[in-house]
Amino acid sequence: MTHHKPLAIVAAAVASFCLSAFAADPATTPDASLTKTEAKDLKTQSDAHYKARKNVAEANEDLSKGDCKVALEGSAKRACEKSAKASAKSDKADAKTVHEIEKQGIKDSTAK
Repeated sequence: MTHHKPLAIVAAAVASFCLSAFAADPATTPDASLTKTEAKDLKTQSDAHYKARKNVAEANEDLSKGDCKVALEGSAKRACEKSAKASAKSDKADAKTVHEIEKQGIKDSTAK
């Protein structure tokens, strides 16, 4: 199970970036406006977080499918793999929703 260590590192990095960005994000503070440069930087950071969340979902899917292949056989294995795929799809949709909310927050906070 050597795949768990890189995944844990990626997950920890994503979590720490997300928390630090939220704490320093003026978009989370009421009545704050962003300059265009700040908005661009936050959008770039949001894009990177979105890609990282998608990659974590894909890695989790691969791990779950691997566990299914090792532990199960036949129809149980196929059901397990289908469940892993559905879970990954849901995680990716959640990542996209968070990304869209972040982008809208940045857009709303940009000075006009």
